[in-house]
This record gives sequence, C-alpha cells and structure tokens, in this order.
Amino acid sequence: MTSSPAVSTTLADAASTAWGMTLADVDPALPAREAPVGGVPALCFSGGTDSVATLALMPAGTRSYYLRRVRPRDDSRRTRLRLEAAEASCRRIAELGYDITCVDSDMEHLREPIGFADDLANAVPALLHADVHALDAVAWGAPLEATYRLQVGRFRDFRRSPFVRTTGPLLRAVGVEPMIPVAGLSEVLTSLVVAEHPIGSAAQSCMRGRALGSPCLRCAKCARKTLLRGAVTGTWPAAEELDVMLREPEPRRHLLADPIKVEPVVAHCVHRYLADIPQDSRSEVLQLVAAKVGADPLPWLRRSYEPALELIPGRYQDECRSLVRRWAEPMSADEERAVTGYRLRPAAEDTARAQAQHNLVAWYEAHPPPRPPLTELVGDKVRGARQRLATILRARRVPPPR
Repeated sequence: MTSSPAVSTTLADAASTAWGMTLADVDPALPAREAPVGGVPALCFSGGTDSVATLALMPAGTRSYYLRRVRPRDDSRRTRLRLEAAEASCRRIAELGYDITCVDSDMEHLREPIGFADDLANAVPALLHADVHALDAVAWGAPLEATYRLQVGRFRDFRRSPFVRTTGPLLRAVGVEPMIPVAGLSEVLTSLVVAEHPIGSAAQSCMRGRALGSPCLRCAKCARKTLLRGAVTGTWPAAEELDVMLREPEPRRHLLADPIKVEPVVAHCVHRYLADIPQDSRSEVLQLVAAKVGADPLPWLRRSYEPALELIPGRYQDECRSLVRRWAEPMSADEERAVTGYRLRPAAEDTARAQAQHNLVAWYEAHPPPRPPLTELVGDKVRGARQRLATILRARRVPPPR
C-alpha cells in the first residue's frame, strides 16, 4: 500500500505484523507519534443507546467524533439509512456541553458490497484529529454482549479476539490506546443509563427513523430496544402494539433465529415483561419467546463485569471505574463465572427449547407480517421515488473525470 506522506518505521512494522500489509512509503528518519502530554480520549460516536451511555461514562474532557455516512455524487442506489436522528443526536449532546466533531465520509463505498470492512473504520474521524485535538485514546461503545460475544451464544475471551491482536497494536503504534468503557456492562445497564442520565435524550439506535424520538418500529434493533426500555422503566407498550411490531419481517427473523441474537438480554426483557404485565393482558408472542429462552439471567445482567476494566488505559481506569459503579455494583465471583461459562444450548440439544421453537414458528405462520396503512405505503413510495430521482439527477450532473 502506498501513501503520501510517508509513514514511520514503527507504523509500517505494526501494519505488517497486525494485518500482513506492506506499507511501501516508509521514512526511517520519521519518529513514531507518541501520546501527547495532557491528552484526552476520543469516542467513536453513533447516537445509539450504547454510544450515548458510553459518553456518559467517559472521563472528563472526552471528545466525540461522528462519521456522517454520505454517498458519492455518482451513486444512484437507494438506501434505507437516514441521518436525521443521528445528526439531531450530535446537536443534542453539543447543546448539553459535550464536544463533538462531525466528519463527512463516503469510504464505505470503496468496497463491494457497500459497508465498513473493519471495526477501525468509524475511528477514522478521531484518528485524523489526533494531533490537532491531542488525542491519546479512542473508545468504542461495545457493551458486554458484543465485546465478549455473548450475543452469539458463547463467551469469548476478548483478549484472544482479532481486535486485540491487530487493531490494538496498530493504534498504539501511533500513540493512541484503544478503550471500551462499557465492555463490562450489559445492554440492560446501558439502557438504564440512557433512561436516567440527562444525556439519554440524545439516544436513538434506529438508523431508519425520520427524526430523533421517532424510530421506525419495524427493524430488529427497534424491537430489542423497545423491550429494553420497558425492562428498565417498567413502562410497556400495549400487547397489541408489541405483537404488531414483532410481526414485522426483521423482528420475526430475529426471534425465530436459534440462538436469538443477544439472547441473554431478550430473556431478561421478556421475563421482566411477564412479571410486570397481568396474564390476561400479555403479548402472545412474548409469552412464546419466554418459553424458548428459558430462565432469566438477571443477576449478572444488572451488575458490572469488572475484568473488563482491563480494556481501559491505566490512566483512565480509576475515573471510569468510579463512573461505572454509580450505575452498577461489581459482579460476585459466581456471577463472573456465569459470564465466562455462558453457553446457550440450541434447540437441537434441548427438547423443551425445540418444542418452544416449534410453537413460535406456528404462531408466526398464523400471524403474517402486518400490512402498513395505505397512506403510509403511498407516502413511502413517493419519498422513495423522489430520493431515487434526486440521486440520479445528481449523478448526471457530476463532471466527467479529467
């Protein structure tokens, strides 16, 4: 890979070791970037629940960076991604006194299919500002289930992850430490932070909603975050509303999967729902989901997995530990063992789960996805046509390359 300007030998060696990439332009006389004295950490900010909760638990002086995903002018493909809510989230945290920098980028269009090739991608805005803003660390809002892979049904020691083997050394080669402040907190706890912290009003995980506070209520993320909000606040939508939302194609696929993505969280939420709502007023589908997921893993979902503090640079550990403990007590030794020993038994290994899965499939077969109101359907068609026309016209106005 060529670059201009040239890079230090330290960075070239790290790229070779971490990614097997040869950097062709190396200046042996160029010193490696060192962490600045009196530096501050950066947060890769998205506006989602976990990201906003992370900002609430970051050290004083943290600067946030939002990568605003834009399309090249000559790209006429349609997308369901909407930026209004995330941009409103950035404005909200700025109004609350937090420092945030928004950077436009179309880099996800460099690959086919479109998307980010690596977790490091959304850190690019922070890395480009590392010198001018004196950054010495970069943080991601990955909670317990994502960091330790509980979301796919089995614990994985993060120290053995590709991120630690590759991205960590690469960042340290340019004087920036990686950090994951909420790695020890479940999505239940990040949702609790958002529900009670003043900055929580800036959070919306749905990337298809038309505005902040107006999620689409059709995607799998909306379904899970709705259940989480109910679990931490005790306020639930009516059973009819839940059943309609959970019949949408994406939530349907999410709940029929085996295992369900982030199943410990789903299990906790549905059991909180059953505890809060009288039997004659409950959602039908959530009762079937409760039978599938088994017992509620409540004890450790409401506590902090303290070994995760190792994923925070030493100079920030005490402050982050203090902030985390305002929201959650540390897990006991038995609860930590429950996390590290977590393994979900799929339906193929569990007769009761297999029967519950059969019952859930039967319910969904009898309850197809709802049809949106005609006015909403027509409105979506008109907006889609306008978007396609605008992108096509913009693409045609692009001057030919020289």
